[in-house]
Order: sequence, then C-alpha cells, then structure tokens
Amino acid sequence: MRTAGRTLHYDLVTAVPELRGDRIVLSAHAGSEAAAHAAGEDEETARRFGWWPARSTEETVRAAYANWARNWQDGGPVRAFAARDPRSGALVGGCELRIGPDGTGEVSYWTHAGKRGQGHARNALALLVGYAASIGVTRLEAHVAPGNHPSRRVAEAAGFTQADTFTDGDGTEFIRYARDAPGDGQPPSRDQGESPDPNFDRGRA
Repeated sequence: MRTAGRTLHYDLVTAVPELRGDRIVLSAHAGSEAAAHAAGEDEETARRFGWWPARSTEETVRAAYANWARNWQDGGPVRAFAARDPRSGALVGGCELRIGPDGTGEVSYWTHAGKRGQGHARNALALLVGYAASIGVTRLEAHVAPGNHPSRRVAEAAGFTQADTFTDGDGTEFIRYARDAPGDGQPPSRDQGESPDPNFDRGRA
C-alpha cells in the first residue's frame, strides 16, 4: 500500500507477531480464553465504552476474536493483540492498532478487572507504538474521554500529547492525543514504569 509518497507494509503481515517486553507480552488471542476475557470486563469497562447496562458474553468475545483474526489473515487495517503476563502467560488485557487509509494509526488499550494498577496498559502501549513504527505507521492518535484520567496518564507516559478535542456521533467528548512513532521502527528496549490503567477498548482508549 502506498500513501502520501511512502509505502506501508502492514498489508503484507498476515500472522500475529509476538512482541515481548520485560513486563508484558503481546500475542494472538486464543479462543479458549473467551470466558476469561468476558469475565475480565466489569461495570467500569461497560461505562467507559458505552455498553452499560449491556455486558459482553463469551459469544460476543468469540465474535470479536474472529473479526480480529480475519483482519490479520486478510491484511486488514485492525491489529489487535492480547496482553499477557510474561511469566504465567495469563491474559491481563489487550491493545489495538487501527490503520487509517492515510497511513496514520489510532491506538487503544485495556486492562481486565483485577489486573489494573500494575502498569499493563502502559507497557502494552509502549510495545504497540514500536510495532506501528515497524510496519510503516509514523503518526498515531489515542482518543480518550476527559474524565478517564488513568487512560490519559497511560497515553502521556507513552509520549502522546493533547492535540485537540472532538465530539463523536453519540455526543461524547474525547481528547485527541497524538504522537509520532519512533523513527527507527523498533519497539522500546525496556518497559515503561507503573501506572493505574482502568480502561478497555471498543476502538478508543
């Protein structure tokens, strides 16, 4: 894919890579974890992303997994990763990169209930930023609700700065955070520090 005179090679990546850090591992989702994923979403999750009072079920999680898998297999624009504890391999959350037609990317990240406050989202986002650079994405955004202070701190720790605010089609206000991806296309050599991170994704942090 070519855009603005440069080549993006995300469309050539058809398998989920494993990205490893000292405190987090990003890898493919596994269907056997659908129940644990659904259980990891709580009221905080639902309210942050407009689902409340609805809740995810094992069936809807499996549908999301299938959609993410198709994007990887077909070279689609959505790159979703499971976030895991590097020692146990347990699922602790996830993150996602959505690549726009102009080659920019929107990032999002989430941590499951009971796993928050341990720096998982912060460390996952650090690896995701490096991955985005490695496939040719140089400009990134994160859309965060003004009151979601933990998610704002995660974005700011990863080098995102406030660009502007906007209101989506549902009338919800968001802060648009932006940053350039690393110029060398390499993930950070070490994880970032700790930060509480009660946020989940449906496309935005």
